[in-house]
Amino acid sequence: MAESEKPKPPESPTTARELDFDDEHHEHTASPAQPQVNDSSKPGFVEDAAPPKPPRPAKPNPVKQAENTLKEAFPSTDIAVIKAVLRASGGNVEPAFNALLGLVHRPNV
Repeated sequence: MAESEKPKPPESPTTARELDFDDEHHEHTASPAQPQVNDSSKPGFVEDAAPPKPPRPAKPNPVKQAENTLKEAFPSTDIAVIKAVLRASGGNVEPAFNALLGLVHRPNV
């Protein structure tokens, strides 16, 4: 028998047919599916999805914070006056404080 006439060994069942990598077609019967159990105590456990992040705390409104600071310093002064003085001082607490201090503590002459 010549070398070119040697019988080929039989192909294995996995290489006898063309491989199909498309997930849409499953012509062969698969082994029964095992139920997937999410057990976080097992090593190598990976959570499917991370939990949503908690909302960030709201940043305080600087104008409202300045109004509250001045209201604490001058509790007997009307809030409308405090807002007007704060607006006139460009939203800066220190000049507004000095202006309110001059309004509230006028010496009786």
